[in-house]
Amino acid sequence: MGRLDGKVALVTGAGRGHGEAVAIRFAEEGAALAVCDILPVDELDGSVGERIRAAGAEALCFQTDVSKEEPVRQLVEQTIDRFGTIDILVNVVGIAGPTKDVWQMSLEEWQETLAVNLDSAFLGCKYALPEMIRKRHGRVINFSSGTGKQPLSHRAPYATSKMGILGFTRTLAADVGRYNITVNAICPGSHEERGVELERARAEYRGEPFDEEAVRKRYREPRPNAVLAGRWCGDEGYVEKGAGSEDAAAIAVFLASDDAASMTGQDINSGGWVMW
Repeated sequence: MGRLDGKVALVTGAGRGHGEAVAIRFAEEGAALAVCDILPVDELDGSVGERIRAAGAEALCFQTDVSKEEPVRQLVEQTIDRFGTIDILVNVVGIAGPTKDVWQMSLEEWQETLAVNLDSAFLGCKYALPEMIRKRHGRVINFSSGTGKQPLSHRAPYATSKMGILGFTRTLAADVGRYNITVNAICPGSHEERGVELERARAEYRGEPFDEEAVRKRYREPRPNAVLAGRWCGDEGYVEKGAGSEDAAAIAVFLASDDAASMTGQDINSGGWVMW
């Protein structure tokens, strides 16, 4: 018996990384899944959808730009039409945004990062919460970042969006607690694909060569933790290596389960962050 048996979960940004890991773990724990990404629906269904079904769960896949209101409204509506309800909303989708100084970036670059990373969480909650309020039960899990607590230089839009997720999470938790709905955030470290994206942007910004193979090797081999941002537990001697998407997914399972029924308005670090 899984910890999420009989539940319906909607996971955004499920095409890879943290979102994919969350969707698969939820399926293994018995939840039916609606998943979306900017990827073509056939590609998403043939990868993540197939893995969900292989775990014995139902999968409904969408290609959705979650920074836009109407696509999100349709996403939630079609999920409820198919499964009858939504019990769990996991807002994972995010982009790295520009790597440059504020005075060198365009308004469009700034707005795109906040739209994808922050507006998407607002829109998902705006349209999923009425169903949770109706039945007086629900779980909302927002993905922030370690950068939401200790920012990276040259990454103002990304840091702002992830700090905004934390404020949004805490405020929303206060708003919906009376309906037996919990709202929490996960602050993961960088996973492989996001790390490659970030390191490539840094190299381009600095005019330096980029060695993708070397970056991927750092993620795949046990090692003392490299400092991607903030400080890592491995640097302090507490753990040997940083956590990956699977660790964040395990936390998401806990937050979505009955075991976390009294936990709300919190943010949990994952990925080896040291934050006191």
